[in-house]
Amino acid sequence: MSSQQPSFTLFSLLPVELRLQIWRLSCHPRVVEVFYDSEEDRCITTAHPPAILHACHESRSEALRIYKKSFGTKSHEPRIYFCHESDTLYLPRPPLMGYNDDSRSFTELVADADDIVNLAIDHVSPTIRRPWETYNKYALMQSFPRVREVFLVLHDDPEEEDDDDYHGDMDLADPAGDVLDLCRLLADVKESFSYEVGTTHSVGEKDEVVEEPKLPPLVLKSKVTPH
Repeated sequence: MSSQQPSFTLFSLLPVELRLQIWRLSCHPRVVEVFYDSEEDRCITTAHPPAILHACHESRSEALRIYKKSFGTKSHEPRIYFCHESDTLYLPRPPLMGYNDDSRSFTELVADADDIVNLAIDHVSPTIRRPWETYNKYALMQSFPRVREVFLVLHDDPEEEDDDDYHGDMDLADPAGDVLDLCRLLADVKESFSYEVGTTHSVGEKDEVVEEPKLPPLVLKSKVTPH
């Protein structure tokens, strides 16, 4: 049995309109993990560039209509290929200080945030969550004006959230586990935001009204990495 991968040698004979449509259809939604390095004021990623950029000149030309170099800073040009309409920006929890002031200020430090529609951040277990993280995560979510929903990425072992050393492409999937437990976890997350961010003001002399924080839709996800 031959170990060579099958190939379609007649692809170049297809009409150009059909070839371009095939190239566009190969641009599937991606999860792009981005880290902001405050010491160097630049963004780095673990994600590989889309393969379509390197297939041939024709595929690259079409891909550059879809993927734009993004996430530049004041001192560094954008270098991460990203499709704002379909890709998900994943901002993992920084290992030392958690979601700190730099995390909260991501959209002020990094360009191209205005067009992000899919955002993913880590769910942080209360056992390791630092006092400032809930508010900073709320501020971070609110700083993306067009975000449609926020994925909260679960970790199998909360104690390993700071030790996730995987580097490469990844995806997000619906989490496994008891549905009621997951619903309770999501309710606890929303309650923590309400407790930390919710404001009160007096009505008359006695009554107080609690204003619930305006949260985007939150969806629990698990990280999936290739074997």
